[in-house]
Amino acid sequence: MSLVTITNVTKRYDPDIILDDISVAIAPGDRIGLIGRNGCGKTTLLKIISGMLTDFKGDVVLAKGRRIGYLSQEPELERDCTLRQEMLTVFEERLALEDKMLLLAEEMETQEAPHLLQEYARIHEKHERLGGYDYEHQINRVLGGLGFSDQDFNLPVRVLSGGQKSRATLAKLLLEEPDLLLLDEPTNHLDINGIEWLENYLNTEYNSGVLVVSHDRYFLDKVVRKVWELADHKINIFRGNYSKYLEMKNIEQLVDRRAFKIQQAFIAQEKEFIDRNIAGQRTREAQGRRKKLERLEIVEKPKSEAPTLKLNFTPGSRGGDDILRCQNVSKQFGDKVLFTDLNFEVYRGDVIGIIGPNGSGKTTLFRMILGQEQPTQGNLWVGPGLRLGYYTQELEGLNPDNEILDEIWALCPDQTPFEVRSFLAKFLFSGDDVFKRIGNLSGGEQSRVQLAKLLLEKANVFLLDEPTNHLDIPAREALENALADYPATLFIISHDRFLLNRLATKLLIFDVAKEETTRFFEGTYAEYEAEQQKQVVDAKQDQQLKNVQSSPPPKQTKSKSKRKRKMKAQRLVGSN
Repeated sequence: MSLVTITNVTKRYDPDIILDDISVAIAPGDRIGLIGRNGCGKTTLLKIISGMLTDFKGDVVLAKGRRIGYLSQEPELERDCTLRQEMLTVFEERLALEDKMLLLAEEMETQEAPHLLQEYARIHEKHERLGGYDYEHQINRVLGGLGFSDQDFNLPVRVLSGGQKSRATLAKLLLEEPDLLLLDEPTNHLDINGIEWLENYLNTEYNSGVLVVSHDRYFLDKVVRKVWELADHKINIFRGNYSKYLEMKNIEQLVDRRAFKIQQAFIAQEKEFIDRNIAGQRTREAQGRRKKLERLEIVEKPKSEAPTLKLNFTPGSRGGDDILRCQNVSKQFGDKVLFTDLNFEVYRGDVIGIIGPNGSGKTTLFRMILGQEQPTQGNLWVGPGLRLGYYTQELEGLNPDNEILDEIWALCPDQTPFEVRSFLAKFLFSGDDVFKRIGNLSGGEQSRVQLAKLLLEKANVFLLDEPTNHLDIPAREALENALADYPATLFIISHDRFLLNRLATKLLIFDVAKEETTRFFEGTYAEYEAEQQKQVVDAKQDQQLKNVQSSPPPKQTKSKSKRKRKMKAQRLVGSN
């Protein structure tokens, strides 16, 4: 039986159609990745399934007694309670039972009444059936896994940042354990440790259904077993994870193109025969072929790929071979120590992937390279003749009052309006789009404007702080392709493991073992991940060995009796 059944769902935002006669179903335990370009209707579909959006045609039926949990991209948590108290609201039934047990225990201290003991036993049994007192452990584990420290537990919810509220909402949903979890970009505000924790939790401890919208291809590969592709207002269903979807999609496109090409060649051949013979001796055959051609089921021409970013980063000058040297660099703000004893060197052509928890000092390092911050201790040397291009995570370099056209034209004033508009078309801004105010753009649109500005800077070193955060998958792939062809030096702060795995040649890892330390790893992300997994396996084996060595020696009773029986048998044999 389906958990959710979606039948003939159509949604319009006049005059545009967003979803067109969609019929799909979600089974208990399904793990579905919903993918598609920004603006194609993914969030709209989640809101329809969750019941938040009711203005649509068609039917959405939730199985009786089942619950849905929905994580939106903009969660609303404004209560005055602390983070821990917010999590405790999930366990209100258990807390109420504990209050009853406490009152009964107090009554039993003053009077002996069998009915009180029976009532206490009944409530205690129900409390245990719901999970008992383990909720404190659950809260600590889930909040800790999603990146909250012990100190964060007592913060008022209303003072949390937007990213923290998103993580808190996710934590609460996981603790609630709904029958269907709808997740809209759940990895946006998580660092790599948090993303990996969530992957493991969903794969090993969460047995209910999950429908997730995500542009994190690594996450989709690890979590989903089915892909819903939302394109042209329809849903195409593919079995397997994201990599399997890509494989099947490529095969499907190849088959469609080949089928169309073969049929078009057949049609052209038949038409040529008909035109040549319709009035000749083979008229009847030509008429027969024409009738068959008229009844032929036409293979539709494969739709061309939707437009995507066209990027080509070219450095203005070569620059030197020595890019950066860090010698015993430390940085702290007041009593807050970000990192200590940072030592590494970067040379021309290196691609440095920078990873670590939020707040560990990654962006501060970029500001130090740019000269906006100074080390607390140590020496940071930047090579001469370098032209640095900086992509900020917060998109700080954009003027919210400017139109897109003016924002770009300021960097190339000698170009004509036509040339600037042609340049912006490479970033998917066409027609009247170029007159939109920066402040009114979505996060993805602002990212594309900042990438356009970055391309014009002709830098020979790029400092990229979360460059894929607001981009959909096709835009991420276009950026990766452009950066892969970039013949200079890259520093990339990112939680996008797919991007890091493809581009990074070395890694700078912040906050190793949470000791304000850093580590410079000479290798790719895949090699680093393999090393980490090997360390986990080795640690388990070491622990097992210690357990064996520390366990008491086995009792010899049985072996002694066996030896006695053997000796007795030998004596009997000898006596014979």
